[in-house]
Amino acid sequence: MKSNEIRIALVSPDEGLRSIVLESIRDAKHAIRIALEIQRLPAALDPEEMERIQTADPHVVILDMGDQPDRAIRVANAIGARTPRAALVGVGPQLESDFLLEAMRAGVVEYVTRPAEPLSVYEALGRVMRKRGWIDTNEGHRRGKILSFFSAKGGSGSTSVATNVGIELHRLTGRKTLLVDLDLELGEIASLLGIQPRFHFVDLVRNFHRMDADLLASYIESHESGVQVLSAPFQPEIGQEVTQEQIGQILQFLRSHYDYVVVDTSKSLAPPALATFKESDQIFLVTNVDVPSLRNLKRCLPTLAEVTGGDEERLRLVVNRFNKKGLVGLKDLEETLGIGVYATLCNDFTSVIEAMSTGRPLVLNGTTRFADQVRDLARDIADDFNGSRQRKKSFVDRLLAPFRPEQVDGAPVLDPRQREVSAHG
Repeated sequence: MKSNEIRIALVSPDEGLRSIVLESIRDAKHAIRIALEIQRLPAALDPEEMERIQTADPHVVILDMGDQPDRAIRVANAIGARTPRAALVGVGPQLESDFLLEAMRAGVVEYVTRPAEPLSVYEALGRVMRKRGWIDTNEGHRRGKILSFFSAKGGSGSTSVATNVGIELHRLTGRKTLLVDLDLELGEIASLLGIQPRFHFVDLVRNFHRMDADLLASYIESHESGVQVLSAPFQPEIGQEVTQEQIGQILQFLRSHYDYVVVDTSKSLAPPALATFKESDQIFLVTNVDVPSLRNLKRCLPTLAEVTGGDEERLRLVVNRFNKKGLVGLKDLEETLGIGVYATLCNDFTSVIEAMSTGRPLVLNGTTRFADQVRDLARDIADDFNGSRQRKKSFVDRLLAPFRPEQVDGAPVLDPRQREVSAHG
């Protein structure tokens, strides 16, 4: 496609708009031409004209929305259905947010407000061509890290942990961080952050075939902490239409635009969670120290091993609401699960519930013990990816440690149980 001509269909009775489009492509570095002109407004198109658009098979359709954008949006939807490969670019008056949303859902990937200028049309066409791969671009060369948070039992606090860790990762590193709510039935990240998102993950799925960096930004909410958020859908039932393949494609797309993609998954081994695990660089298993939580987590481990190809280094066990004086110690927990504990977070139930109720995460609420431990956890994660943190020994390594005379500068290396571990309460 990069070496071929890009065809435009222009639907407008306005000779002025035609001149603007011609000027915008006149000095373009790529072969672009108006292959079809229909000198009517989209809202007035008849079946024969719709057939002409379909037959022309344009790469881009520029629609003059006129003074009745609501009618033009309905016709744009019909054009998109007949020419699914075409990118629709609207030109018209300043639209209110409801109309703009409807236009996007109808397939309009770019919208140029009047009075249109050659530069604004040129830039809109450039964004379309970069997204579709018709021209070279440096966009998308970032390969961010995907961190998924999973709990085998509801109420274990994985959503709170994921949300607070995401915020702290951004604050600590200053890197571009996205929180993704992939509990598609009953996701709560938006509530925990006190935001009311306009769009959600399923909206992005439905429009992914025309997605680029500019359109992605319209689906993302910015939080006061600096992190960005992609919400779960508002209606639980529509999450069922999302496939594993779609989730994999979208996560790959998101990692090319963010340094950290922090995903809160569902509390089951449903297809969305499995697709997320497959794409994740690290999977944080958040558990409480109670029989139902540990039993469920142990039952999930064979599936997690299968999804990760047996790479245990991708699994990170985080014990939430940990009590040093509890009946089950960390050593017993590790022996039961066969996984080393990566971090523990204390039981600060009252503060966490208050933060959830007020929509203000604990790491933003001053100093609490839980918040301090989350900061330590986020620092450990960042250090892991920067290569500045020594890898924690695996469960097998620790079992064999007595038989391995390890030394550093002539002194024996202490077993991890003999020193305080960062983020442990």
